[in-house]
Amino acid sequence: MANNLLSLIDQFFDDNVRAMTYSLGRPLAALPALNVREYADRYEVSLAAPGIDPQKVKIELKENILTISYEDKKEQAHQEGDLIRQEYSEYINFTRSLSLPKDVDSESIKAKYTRGILHIHITKLPEAQPKTISVEVEE
Repeated sequence: MANNLLSLIDQFFDDNVRAMTYSLGRPLAALPALNVREYADRYEVSLAAPGIDPQKVKIELKENILTISYEDKKEQAHQEGDLIRQEYSEYINFTRSLSLPKDVDSESIKAKYTRGILHIHITKLPEAQPKTISVEVEE
């Protein structure tokens, strides 16, 4: 009974994951890689997205959820009179979201796109940054 149930579960996931990752015999685009690094005074988010138009990237922070989204549709058609010889369209979109701690300064978020990597810098609130306390020595 248990082996049969496990086989059914395996088959369910195998079939559904395959259906989600392939369309018309081609793999669907994967989500861009996302890295988050924490430093004493800031967070840095890096998203690998080479070849995109950085002007079409949308970054939002709402209720400490940082959402990075992108949508681009390219269409080309060559027409001679009433005859369309070739039509080409490409549609690229993705959305990545991550929850940020409450210690972020939402007014300090800055983003730049360099060599295919989107860099987002988020400063921590001053009260959240580590404070060094010196020790007084009495003699």
